[in-house]
Amino acid sequence: METPLNVLLLDPISGRSTKMMAALNEQGCIVTLVEDCQAAWHATEKKDFDAGIIQLLDVEPPFLLELEKLILDSGFEWVALAGPRQVKDPSVRPALVRMFHSVHVQDDLPSLSCLLFHIARQHAIATVANKKAILHVSNKSMVSSTPCMRRVIEQIHILAGVDAPVFITGESGTGKELAARAIHELSSRAHAPFVAVNCGAIPPNLIQSELFGFEKGAFTDAHCRRMGKIEAAAGGTLFLDEISELPYDLQATFLRFIESRSISRLGSHKETKVDVRIVAATNRHVPTLVEEGRFRLDLFYRLNVLEIRLPPLRERKQDIEPLVELFFEQFKQYKPSGLVGFSPQAMALLQGHDWPGNIRELMNTVCRAMLMSNPPYIEAEDIPLGNPDKPNQPPSLEQIREQAERNTITRALKRNRHNIARTSREMGVSRVTLYRLMDKYDIQRIDDRH
Repeated sequence: METPLNVLLLDPISGRSTKMMAALNEQGCIVTLVEDCQAAWHATEKKDFDAGIIQLLDVEPPFLLELEKLILDSGFEWVALAGPRQVKDPSVRPALVRMFHSVHVQDDLPSLSCLLFHIARQHAIATVANKKAILHVSNKSMVSSTPCMRRVIEQIHILAGVDAPVFITGESGTGKELAARAIHELSSRAHAPFVAVNCGAIPPNLIQSELFGFEKGAFTDAHCRRMGKIEAAAGGTLFLDEISELPYDLQATFLRFIESRSISRLGSHKETKVDVRIVAATNRHVPTLVEEGRFRLDLFYRLNVLEIRLPPLRERKQDIEPLVELFFEQFKQYKPSGLVGFSPQAMALLQGHDWPGNIRELMNTVCRAMLMSNPPYIEAEDIPLGNPDKPNQPPSLEQIREQAERNTITRALKRNRHNIARTSREMGVSRVTLYRLMDKYDIQRIDDRH
């Protein structure tokens, strides 16, 4: 049973709403009835309300002017009870749209009760999202102090509770997979697998077998039966990144799976039922691809049931500083001893950059700056942004790991005066492994003196 709602009901005509008040109380609402704006103000000072109702039947337009300040300053959403005449009245209709969450025109109390509970849930989720600028996802976090990302976090909380396909759009590097993981982990499917597939990274001739699996002997190299990604995600969430790269001839097959919720492995005529939630993402404008005949409109409609747009980093520059602090802590194992953070000039440089690679570029830039800087602060000249008109390609995580490994070996050798035996013991590797790594990173060998 849901928690009772505190509802403020304002009706300027005495006795008219007594029946409604009783019915709402039976539906799980605790209704406080007032007859004017002053009484409503006193009520809000004494009690916290989840939603409000204002009875506007048979009242004149000037009454709306009295209500505006009450509605805007109350801190919760209001429903207007109005008649068809008022809804069509050009002097009233703009105020109804501007001031109220909804306009209820029928005497349907169960429907009104459902609407009030929906408003209260939205308000509760928005309150949590506004208070909490960090959404933890696995071993990562979504960090925000900007309204556009707070709305995204609010959407993630709402959509996680609705078991329908989600379509995530946004530029490369904005965190689409992280948003998909958050939806999965906040949903009722969190106990089941989250399977990610990058449709643009799989060769077109292999993607069908990757998604649907295959039977032994289905093709030359099929030496045994193999489960596909769809089947591996059974009970959980299938994340299709870069869905716009799905080959056109395979789109019809995938559409049939969405509609039938069953698959056939390559080489098999047997249908297997699979229950998965689909979350798709792309950095392309799919309606344009539809117009060009490169993406099926019917598949787009089936995937784009619920939509989230992730804003680029240049639209949320207030988030750069908290993101930098997050990455600085996340990559602390890479930083030299004594490095405490970014200088004001370095932070100003980061905040002034447009970040065409978005959060991924910022993360790699912070990590590289930590590796290449001297304590105590990372300075502006330590940040490899390059020419803003022709930005450098940010280093990959593999390059960052290799740089960190090279620096670690170099420092360990220096501490041990290039004594290979002591250095290998300190690092917990064999001499052979240490020599191999030194050769890999072209670290000059010095005679090993025991």
